[in-house]
Amino acid sequence: MSGRTWSMVAAMWLAACSTQVSSPQEEEESAEEAVSREEWGGELEVLVVDSPSLGESRLEYFLVEGHQRRPVVFSQGAPEGLRSGLKLKLRGRRVGDRLVAEEAEVDTHAAALQAAAGTCGVTGVQRSLVILAAFPGPRPTNTVEGTREVFFSSTRRSLAGYWHEVSEGRTTTTGDVVGWYTLDRAYSCNDTHAMREAALRAADADVDFTRYDRVFIVHPMPQEGCSYSGLATLSCASLSTPDGTVQASTAWLVAGYMSQHDMAVELVTHEAGHNLSLNHAGSRDFGAEPLGYLGTQGVVTEYGDLFSTMGTWNLGHYAAPHKARIGWLAPAAVAEVDGVGGTFTLAPVVSSGGLKALKVRRGSSSGGWLWLEYRQALGPYEETLGHQVFGGALVHYEDEATRDGSHLLDFTPETSSWSDPALLPGRTWDDPYSNLSVTVQSATPAGLMVQVRYAQKPCVRAPPGVRVTSFADTAWPGGRPEFEIALTNQDSAGCGPSTFQLGAILPEGWGADPLPAQLTVAASSTAYVTLQTYVPYRMEPGLYTAGVAVTRDGYTVQGTSTMRIVERCVPSAPTLTLSPSTVKAAPGSAVTWTVNVTNNDSASCNWVWYDFVSTQPAAWETTWSDWGVNLPPGGAFSFTMTKSIPVNASGLHTVDLQIHQEDFGLAASARATVEVSE
Repeated sequence: MSGRTWSMVAAMWLAACSTQVSSPQEEEESAEEAVSREEWGGELEVLVVDSPSLGESRLEYFLVEGHQRRPVVFSQGAPEGLRSGLKLKLRGRRVGDRLVAEEAEVDTHAAALQAAAGTCGVTGVQRSLVILAAFPGPRPTNTVEGTREVFFSSTRRSLAGYWHEVSEGRTTTTGDVVGWYTLDRAYSCNDTHAMREAALRAADADVDFTRYDRVFIVHPMPQEGCSYSGLATLSCASLSTPDGTVQASTAWLVAGYMSQHDMAVELVTHEAGHNLSLNHAGSRDFGAEPLGYLGTQGVVTEYGDLFSTMGTWNLGHYAAPHKARIGWLAPAAVAEVDGVGGTFTLAPVVSSGGLKALKVRRGSSSGGWLWLEYRQALGPYEETLGHQVFGGALVHYEDEATRDGSHLLDFTPETSSWSDPALLPGRTWDDPYSNLSVTVQSATPAGLMVQVRYAQKPCVRAPPGVRVTSFADTAWPGGRPEFEIALTNQDSAGCGPSTFQLGAILPEGWGADPLPAQLTVAASSTAYVTLQTYVPYRMEPGLYTAGVAVTRDGYTVQGTSTMRIVERCVPSAPTLTLSPSTVKAAPGSAVTWTVNVTNNDSASCNWVWYDFVSTQPAAWETTWSDWGVNLPPGGAFSFTMTKSIPVNASGLHTVDLQIHQEDFGLAASARATVEVSE
């Protein structure tokens, strides 16, 4: 491919955006617009749109080719790790103005060159331009000086101060605030690209755009009933300006959410975090325990971290896994603990030097990691947080479900609040699903002492496997379908037996024999039970689901199987005909009959095997084209029967045919007459 290295990205994610996802009716209406499969290349722009409450978001994707910028929908889900600035090849079809991508390839060579060039990087001084862009009508009350304080102040909380503290001096920002400029019209949520172009044109006379790599547009609330507090490009991309193309990120900020200083800093540090390629700081809830089974997701709240500005409205540091990913933690500041325990002292995140994070493998062989860090009420940002976290370890979880974000865990699950998630001194968390144990031994202003242990014999607990199999595909009203339940204890061999509670899952109105209330199964073993059900006589035909709910330690797994209820089987005698019914033939000749047989059982009956027998005339030899047939209800079959007439035969003779049904006996018979003469 012209010397470029392209790597296939397989995993896809469908963007949950009303402007991108069509209803089935819309897809059907637009199917005629779709053309044959095409291929496109260009640069990707990814936008993160944050709701006003910072409670939900959506991702929008655009492919930029020259002056064309077209929305992209990934039919099988967007590839992981997509960000603005990546060079892509897409294959798929066009539906209206959208590109429906069925395959996506990333130009890894171009991505490597971009990273090596350090253009619009995440360290060093970030050069920011803030454009105040008004719509026709009343202008927002935000002042130039107040906005400058939000971004660049050295005496109050600001983006510059936040980045400098959180990155430990690796990053800050300087720049300019220009405007207010009144744009040509009011823009909506779907016009942010056009709004950006208008804002750049408006500021052109006052700005040399080549001097900046971060662009922030402060504007009124979008029109036409839509809303957001802010939206941002995920990382940088090529930005066309009146002074040429530059590499820059963009963030759109609603002025109404920036009228109060600290709230404005919360919003700006959040959207600027997206510009650094960070996704949201969420939480993972497992109910009565900090973590559930390995590989289970729990309940994810996208903005659930109250201690990171990438969560819902707050001024906390970016979480440790976020800092590590963008290089804001030195390698020596992160200790990776993988299968071999020890005792470690974590320095407060706001301190010079020291160990800032523990990355602890969950169990000896799992794919999950716990990130431990120590927060203290030091500096202008951390001091705004809830005080419980200053007394222990703040823990985030990383696994396949985390993607590029971070997930806070709650180590006080006995409370309903997420404002007290820290693992406190004197408490030990023994992971019930692996051989990991974590103890916070002490917490002082100087540091947090943490002990990590791995048990000698690993016990890795896993959700049970439940398979439910019906013994028949169909049943009828009044029937008694049975289901086999296979319950597998998927814990590793180092674990002991477990007791599971069983509960039948039945369609409304069905009955069943009681299942055992509980079943004890050894680790890595399977036990079997039978669920005997009863179908009411008045049950309507259709597809029904039955099975079992299996619970251990408050965690439930369901296994089900479907059963089609059909009308009751009504057996009927088959139809049997011989043709011709009468025939004249000479001695020594042969006569052939066509035989037709039809299974007249009702549709819910099983297939039937029929055997063919002819005993008359006794001395006549009989041959068949088929010796039997298996027929479904309503099925028909034709074959031939040939009889050889002896040379000394004469007169009238009766030919019989019988069909016998398996496990039933004689099912039907037919006769024909042969007149034998010279």
